[in-house]
Amino acid sequence: MIYLCRDCRAYVGVHKGTDQALGRLANAELREAKKDAHFYFDQIAKTNLINKIWKEHIPNTSNRNKAYLWLSIQLGIPREICHIGMFDVKDCKRVVELCKPLIKL
Repeated sequence: MIYLCRDCRAYVGVHKGTDQALGRLANAELREAKKDAHFYFDQIAKTNLINKIWKEHIPNTSNRNKAYLWLSIQLGIPREICHIGMFDVKDCKRVVELCKPLIKL
């Protein structure tokens, strides 16, 4: 299932087994920007790299949640609204600018 705007061809998928959107409606440009942002961010969030970038121990927090907390601080936005699925193109580009230099590809 997806939510679709037929006029502008924007769409967003849903969480498995629900009708809850994964983020905001996204046209082709925004979908590409989100893919780029996730490519770099996930290399920090899905590995132990976040713990090398930010050495502070946060009890009972997964690497992914710690990475989003770090990202929210870097972007100057509350953690509650810091999610790539909700970002616009400009925000996604900021994620790439922050994360790319930290990744050794």
